[in-house]
Amino acid sequence: MRSIVFFIIILFNACKNDPLLVKELFSDLELPIELIEKSRLIHTENGIIQLEINANKIERFNKDNTSKLIFSEGFEVIFYDNDANYLSNLSAKDAVVDENNNIMEATNSVVLKNKNRMLETEYLIWDEAKDLVYTEQQVIITTEKEVIYAEGFSSDPDFKDYTLKKISGKMFVNTVLK
Repeated sequence: MRSIVFFIIILFNACKNDPLLVKELFSDLELPIELIEKSRLIHTENGIIQLEINANKIERFNKDNTSKLIFSEGFEVIFYDNDANYLSNLSAKDAVVDENNNIMEATNSVVLKNKNRMLETEYLIWDEAKDLVYTEQQVIITTEKEVIYAEGFSSDPDFKDYTLKKISGKMFVNTVLK
């Protein structure tokens, strides 16, 4: 009987957690304050749809008065005009959004597309306040009649008017953009 009581006393004394050790263990972890999976977000102004975001995974982080969203596992942003007609869409595997400055940095298989052309790159910035998408990385633009290679690109999110830097090649093709 004494050995059982002695064993129980040792067991309870061995199961104590030092709060400082627990705090130190988790202090380096930056955990999201919000996690959204398989989402569809619609942004409207005056009752008219302006853009739609479809994302597989969104995590929100808040630290030191800065707020950021991390999109992973693929997402798509669809832009509409003031009559709710499709203008363009932006898709990528990953992105980070600085919510304080309204800037998105999209990475990994980034595609910006409208009815007439498609841009492909590995890195693209969307500055919502300036109404501008841009990159200094390599881009490929495909239209109905040509493929253009460049390093550096800027455009409105509709991908109507765009500027290229360091054009390195242009090929004419006989296929239709899909």
